[in-house]
Amino acid sequence: MENKFSVFPAKRIFLISGITFFIPLCLVSCREKESNRPNILWIIAEDLSPDIGCYGNTIVKTPVLDAMARTGVRFTNVFTAAPACTPSRTALASGMYQTSLNAHHQRYPEELKNKLPENVLPMNEILRRNGYQTANIRENPGTGKTDWSFKSEFSGYDHSRWDDFTQNQPFFAVVNLRLTHRPFEHDTINPIDPGRVSLPPYYPDHIVARKDWAHYLESVQLMDSEVDMVLDKMEEKGYLNNTIVFFFGDNGRPFTRAKTYLYDSGLKVPLIVLCPENLEWNKYLPKGTVNDRLINAIDITATTLSIAGVPKPEYMQGRVMFGPDEEPPGEYIYSAMDRMGEIFFRSRTVRSDRFRYIRNFHYGFSVNAASTANWKATNPIFHLIEILGEQGQLDPVQKKLVLPLPQEELYDILKDPFELVNLSANPAYSQELERMRRQLEAWQEEVKDYGMMEDSPEVKKYFLDYGIESEALNSPAAKKLREDVLLDLKKSN
Repeated sequence: MENKFSVFPAKRIFLISGITFFIPLCLVSCREKESNRPNILWIIAEDLSPDIGCYGNTIVKTPVLDAMARTGVRFTNVFTAAPACTPSRTALASGMYQTSLNAHHQRYPEELKNKLPENVLPMNEILRRNGYQTANIRENPGTGKTDWSFKSEFSGYDHSRWDDFTQNQPFFAVVNLRLTHRPFEHDTINPIDPGRVSLPPYYPDHIVARKDWAHYLESVQLMDSEVDMVLDKMEEKGYLNNTIVFFFGDNGRPFTRAKTYLYDSGLKVPLIVLCPENLEWNKYLPKGTVNDRLINAIDITATTLSIAGVPKPEYMQGRVMFGPDEEPPGEYIYSAMDRMGEIFFRSRTVRSDRFRYIRNFHYGFSVNAASTANWKATNPIFHLIEILGEQGQLDPVQKKLVLPLPQEELYDILKDPFELVNLSANPAYSQELERMRRQLEAWQEEVKDYGMMEDSPEVKKYFLDYGIESEALNSPAAKKLREDVLLDLKKSN
């Protein structure tokens, strides 16, 4: 695999993590420079935390992504605007927090989606108006997923296949990879031994959890081979020497206390950016380097526009991460989670390089209880925690998953990377708590947090009805999965 990258020093040295952008201000000047503007490719993996080899996982085999990191730039502090795909992708597509667009819930029906503000365009349309052809690839392995929570007449792409591209015109393309989303697929060639995996301490160290985690890592390995397929196609079409490639996840891993939750496990994602040696952008992306700046995924959107030569609109909330238009990094990263199917979180978080503060505006239910019917039908660790909790067999750390959520949470990430010790009631951290409170309140006011406003009766009814229908649909599978977990527990005793 290393040879494959070294054979093409200007070929496999670029990956781009993608996003969507805003209003075009340089239509004429950009088109004048069209011939020397790079192509831009986003490869987006669903539900992926930094659980790949180049981020320190010694069990998983990800040779393609590891080689990309050795020849590109690996970013270590990247967080999504939401820990679930729809609000996260909505933010990426606009370069704005989903809460600023009144498009913050996980999957509205089409008829209840709000229109984008008049001056806001999806990123693909901004690039189209500035001389780029756009593509959302629906060929294997690309699934064509967008999953945006807003309405826009400009939400379409020009192409869905590689063969549709017009020559001599730069392109912006997105390839979505599903494999790391549940249900997982097994890697029969390189299976992972459940006995070798390392679980977060808030999960019971049981074969049920180990097997599920191993299957997730196997799907990561299979996803790595899909990235190779995309790069092979790019090489075949002759695009690699002029394409900046971003690889990143849309939100964190699909596990309890990860996806849908405002911890690092739900928000922190990998980001690798690769640039061909022959492009001038290569000087801003030194080969084989690591970048530790705090990044919100909406910064990818702003940066993509900058690469395309499009000035960032004033309303865009993302920051340009590198290049001639680089902006200073923010001191804080903000994220939000609201409705997820029948569960209503209304939680907000602010994170610095050391601390994470979470404000749960709805609380009193436990992490494990805040699981949708679909989640219960597909996540064995949910049942493992529930059963062991009923039996009084959870240790103090694991037991927190079945206890009511607090109104406030504060964690020292440097001392407590798994975010286990809530410091919000610790007098020694009272000043830090107050500082983070003020930061969150100021951000909510600045971005106009629509998620704090009352939902319409129609929205409330839709999510209530959805929960009832989902329970009826998923309860048989959830019951069967619980029985399977109980059987595994009996076998292990």
